[in-house]
Amino acid sequence: MDKKKKKPSKLSRTNLISIAIIAGVVVLIGGIALNSFSPVNSDGLVFAPSSNIFLKAVKSAQGSYHYQHTKGGKVLPFSEGTSPPITASKGNLIQIHLINEEENESGNTSKHNLNIDEFNVHIKDLSYFQSESATFLADKEGSFDYYCTIHPEMRGIITVS
Repeated sequence: MDKKKKKPSKLSRTNLISIAIIAGVVVLIGGIALNSFSPVNSDGLVFAPSSNIFLKAVKSAQGSYHYQHTKGGKVLPFSEGTSPPITASKGNLIQIHLINEEENESGNTSKHNLNIDEFNVHIKDLSYFQSESATFLADKEGSFDYYCTIHPEMRGIITVS
């Protein structure tokens, strides 16, 4: 009996799986990068660095709802119970990151969202510790409200100059 020996393949099963995983990661990172250059109020991509604004949705000790500036998990100074003003320059790409940090109480699931109508920014209702980001182009000058549709007292001003 003449048995032929199998030639070892240069691409083993492990190598193929590794290549597929690397390709998947590259596609995922590329999709995230493209999304960050695609403002919600523009039809095209804007290749510019974005200004990042980090906000937490919280409830104050007095019981009022508001947003807080945050960076690296630390609250930036601003008066308790009011939402901070946001400033931006016209033409800048702005990325707002919102996280809901209000813990749910029994029988009360606390959800929050964020909207800026003039720039077509609408972050969905977020449950406790959920987060979402929205990128927009500050293409209009003026002062505009940002607000939560669930809690009308939760509002602030974004000024574009």
